[in-house]
Amino acid sequence: MKVVNSMARQIFAGRKIRHLRGQIGLTQIAMATQLGISAAYLNLVEHNQRPLSRKLQKRLEDTFKIKEGELSGGEEARLLSALNELFSDSLFDRAKPDGAALGDFVAVHPEISRALLKLYRAFRNAREDTLKAREVISADPYFTETSHKLLTQLTSIRSFAEILQDNDDLSDHQRERFTTVLVDESQKLTLMIGELFDFINGESAQSSALSETPTDEVVDMLSANDHYFVNLEQAANQLRERLGDPKPYGLFDALAGYLDRQLGIRVEVVSVTTHSSLKRGMWELEGEDGGVLRLMETLSVSSLNFRMARIIAEVAYADILEKTLLEVNATSEEAKALCLKALGSYFAGALMMPYTPFREAALELRHDIDLLRRRFRVGFEQVCHRLTTLQKPDEEGVPFHFIRVDLAGQISKRFSASGLRIPRYGVLSPEWGVQDAFLKPGRVNLHSLRAEDQGVYFSISKTVTKPGTMVGQAGNTFAVSLGCEVSFARHVVYADGLDFTHPDSVLLGG
Repeated sequence: MKVVNSMARQIFAGRKIRHLRGQIGLTQIAMATQLGISAAYLNLVEHNQRPLSRKLQKRLEDTFKIKEGELSGGEEARLLSALNELFSDSLFDRAKPDGAALGDFVAVHPEISRALLKLYRAFRNAREDTLKAREVISADPYFTETSHKLLTQLTSIRSFAEILQDNDDLSDHQRERFTTVLVDESQKLTLMIGELFDFINGESAQSSALSETPTDEVVDMLSANDHYFVNLEQAANQLRERLGDPKPYGLFDALAGYLDRQLGIRVEVVSVTTHSSLKRGMWELEGEDGGVLRLMETLSVSSLNFRMARIIAEVAYADILEKTLLEVNATSEEAKALCLKALGSYFAGALMMPYTPFREAALELRHDIDLLRRRFRVGFEQVCHRLTTLQKPDEEGVPFHFIRVDLAGQISKRFSASGLRIPRYGVLSPEWGVQDAFLKPGRVNLHSLRAEDQGVYFSISKTVTKPGTMVGQAGNTFAVSLGCEVSFARHVVYADGLDFTHPDSVLLGG
């Protein structure tokens, strides 16, 4: 089942059929004869004057051994849209290809198209990060203060040099004294310039605040892998088979049993009145070889399952996590620890929401998150996370982006498979509409947004609350947002009946 199907829209696959016919070496008449249609009708289909009917699509697939759904054009349309966005960059003002030629290129060279997009996104991210770094550096007090000191030092050196140049009647003693001062001031200037370069290059203590944070490295790791890790998906599927492929409502017992029997870790769900705090707030694991995993009773069943699944990943599948981490250029121990945690969380999500059944359910239910949450016995935020990871080649889901912010707009989580550029620094602008969720707690809010690149995106947002660790303690509330490029909105039930002809109107209601 493909994301883009014939029920969703008419399919025009002329380029693909022309390319296929050329590869096989058939004339239009010969191909039409094999398909049992007229050459005139095939000519119209090849030139996109007629849509590809489901009946003709099936004949083409059966007659020429074409992979089911390959002609539907969903991936081709997504690639073409992304490449049009790429070439709309001012960088290509004098080298923008013709629309028809670009469409032919995508149809014939999808792999090269994907590579071009990956390269361009890396370039765009680097360009924007460089511009942002310049802004941050120029506003930094250390840079401002050092620049002032440099100018003062240069003025001082110039003054002493002019004294030596303009006063021929200086005594030898005076000339020697001014020369000594000039040498000393020049040495100070050299040291200051060296320190400034260290600051700009990130090699000084003062520049540490400008360096990429460990959290940024986690986000970059996920983006570099298109939010999909085949080895973790396979490991999670293997574990599900070992557990007997439990139903969602039986997963807790299956995970607890595996921890006990296979890893020697006994699971205890503890009362909040007897354990007012655990080592990590909501859970603790005692013992290096086996032991006890204590989980606070205030956690939801989905959170209990998630915690157990991540412990299994970190203990039983540590070699796979470490192997995956070796492919990541983490710059610090903190970044490595966060990357391992993210990979463990990915494993847990893949175990609780197995790829193929979850993707099929997402398409069937048109990404109704509440229904997905109930079917798989998981949380709202967990569903949103998992939807961003459905990027398996040839079995992709809708490319979503995901953001989580607090009331002040501080971003605590961000992933983007949709192509939307999410800010790396500062707070999220209210124009994005995510914070509107705090005005209607627990309700799904709908938004549209025109980004700086003129792309239009549709998103939903909702508040989620993490439980407190003590009796009567209020939990932390966040707003989570899930969105996609507007051409995919027809696959999202929340967009039904919305008019995107005026996308600058951010809040759509809900």
